[in-house]
Amino acid sequence: MKFRNPLILASAVCTALIFSNLQAQETMYSGFMSDYTQLEKVTDGTGDYRYMPPGAEDRMSQYNAVMIDQPEIFIANDSPYRGAKPKHLEALAESIRHSLTSALSEDLYVVSQPGENVLYISSAATNLKLTKKKKGILSYTPVGIVGGAAMGAASSDLAQKANLQGLVFEMEGFDSVSGERIFAVIDSVSSDAKSPESWDELESFMEKYGRVMQCRFDNSKKPESQRVKCLT
Repeated sequence: MKFRNPLILASAVCTALIFSNLQAQETMYSGFMSDYTQLEKVTDGTGDYRYMPPGAEDRMSQYNAVMIDQPEIFIANDSPYRGAKPKHLEALAESIRHSLTSALSEDLYVVSQPGENVLYISSAATNLKLTKKKKGILSYTPVGIVGGAAMGAASSDLAQKANLQGLVFEMEGFDSVSGERIFAVIDSVSSDAKSPESWDELESFMEKYGRVMQCRFDNSKKPESQRVKCLT
């Protein structure tokens, strides 16, 4: 197609750029957060996008307890396979929550009720891509399975389906009383990440991310000159 009118050509180029930008945002922004406009691109290697208002890290040091909600799981629109058993997705969400809880409990009380000096954390694993695996009797989920080691074992086939390349973590921290957003972070897994071959490897990856969050809380208690980069 030839554009004889320069204005039509310019309009077409702008439309293409806007569409391309929306596609990029659609991958990074799942819609989990209520507001993405405050996030800024991070260049120090500690994440992809972040919202940290002035004094946020210092303010985080005032919290001595944390509520950690069950994460949400978003399967990517372009995932080669989009099917997953509900209990397997629940196991993945609980694995993420367990990793965050284990890491943050070293410095904070983990509670289930809001209150003064309690931080509420809401998170999601988005852009999860799955590949279809051959079904077998070993992927059978027993009736009444509830959690723990049995849940991990039954979910091993989900771990083998999961492609961590491009997986995105979205996390927000709120004051549990006022509801004010204290921070928001978007971290994407690098494109060369090794996909897990077992549930243990998937949990190990989640534990690594939990340690990143622990590092950020540790930073909030230190003078700025002593803070370190919390690399994912």
